[in-house]
Amino acid sequence: MNAVSDAIAIMPYDVRPGLRPGRVRLDALVWPRGRPARLAGADKTLRDLGRDDHLVVYTSSLLYRRPWLGTRAKVSVMVLEPEAIHGDHMQKLRRQYARFHKVLCSNAGLLAAIPNGVLFPLGCTWVGDWTALDLTKTRACSLIASAKRSQEGHALRHEMADHARAEGLDVDVMGGGYQPFEHKADGLAPYRFSLVIENVREVNYFTEKLIDAVLCKCVPIYWGCPNIAEFIDPAGMIVCESEAEMKAAVQDLSEARYAALLPKLEAAIPQAAVYAEFYERAARAVLGAGGSGQMP
Repeated sequence: MNAVSDAIAIMPYDVRPGLRPGRVRLDALVWPRGRPARLAGADKTLRDLGRDDHLVVYTSSLLYRRPWLGTRAKVSVMVLEPEAIHGDHMQKLRRQYARFHKVLCSNAGLLAAIPNGVLFPLGCTWVGDWTALDLTKTRACSLIASAKRSQEGHALRHEMADHARAEGLDVDVMGGGYQPFEHKADGLAPYRFSLVIENVREVNYFTEKLIDAVLCKCVPIYWGCPNIAEFIDPAGMIVCESEAEMKAAVQDLSEARYAALLPKLEAAIPQAAVYAEFYERAARAVLGAGGSGQMP
């Protein structure tokens, strides 16, 4: 990174710019490629970013009224949820895309409609230092579910939880909607399989739910991204397209089935690790030339 230009800062989701966003301190930002000396100091704020710097932010209603956030930097926006959740933001960006340097998203319709869109699947990881985890497999299968029910995937998780209990299947149902646990890895690392259900099925949309399972060598019984093979080799997964296929898949949670799938799952770990590096991917996306909708 040049000491004068190309500084890249990402505003975390929980940092709220408020009515005077220019006052947000640079200490609150994430610097995936390092923070240059010229921007060091507890007193530095968004106002101190230069015209060659980059600021990457999550989408919010504030952006469409004040997209520059009190800074001279090039502002790029991330629209990470599916259309069912962020459809309103996507409609606004079809009209106001020119306010931003890049629009990072996975939605095929939005990418096709704007010239500065960059394909950016959410991915990411919630398991921390996954390379240091104890992945000794002592349990058969997990299902992690919150109490939410608004999306198709939410409902499917609850249906599968009810099915597992009714059939007496060896599936531990965990999460805020059921048995709480402290660390995400607790619901994956000891398990051979996990029912991994995205909130919706949408092209290019996959999340930490899948990434974390792969990194924990936990075979995903997966319902979600219909074109996942374009990103991660699904040979080590059990990919399902319906509730019926999910119910059929959980009938065999044997050690033999896991052993047969494990080599293929392990081969996919380097691919999953790329998508776990959320901030570095965002940096590559904003620095990439053009905006053809292709992934950097």
